[in-house]
Amino acid sequence: MSLLAEIHRPAERLVAPRLRLEKITVDRAADLTAAVVASLPELEQFMDWARPERSTEPHFDEFIVRSLQEWASGESHNFHVIEIETGELVGNCGLMRRVGPGAIEVGYWIRSDRVGRGYATEAARVLLGAAELLADIERVEIRFDAANAASARVAARLGAVEIERRDVEIDNPGEIGVEVITELVFSARRTWRRRLTGFLNR
Repeated sequence: MSLLAEIHRPAERLVAPRLRLEKITVDRAADLTAAVVASLPELEQFMDWARPERSTEPHFDEFIVRSLQEWASGESHNFHVIEIETGELVGNCGLMRRVGPGAIEVGYWIRSDRVGRGYATEAARVLLGAAELLADIERVEIRFDAANAASARVAARLGAVEIERRDVEIDNPGEIGVEVITELVFSARRTWRRRLTGFLNR
């Protein structure tokens, strides 16, 4: 991979105080499936992919293969969220290039038995740091349905500011059909200092 390509992708392993974010891999498909199945009552309120009929290991094998293809193309970067203390997979998070030039979207979910510990905020904060090092990224978006209070709290803790609300179709039972778009813009001086540090440390 060329150096130019590398500075448009995050590192494959990111570390937070209690969590380790690892590039998604097929050998964790069973763990990912188990985490989703254990969290279905909560996830299916806001995630259209979280359905009993789709929560099988073959389905997540396909998801991981597709994710690896999107990683290679630079379209998205999905990570397993690993609890350092136990080594268990406790969620998934990612950076997605689907919100226009110069921007990237942060997404996250945490297994239900680990909710309330601040893991989503911790994982998302690490992703923000990784996004800030990407050469073409100037801002991050976090989007969620207005009824998703947990995601709203994470965005607020990260310092993301609401910039828009739009009416959308309701796809999941917990939604009210109002998408909230929040944004965090990187300052030019801070961004280039961090990018230079990341470049020199490669």
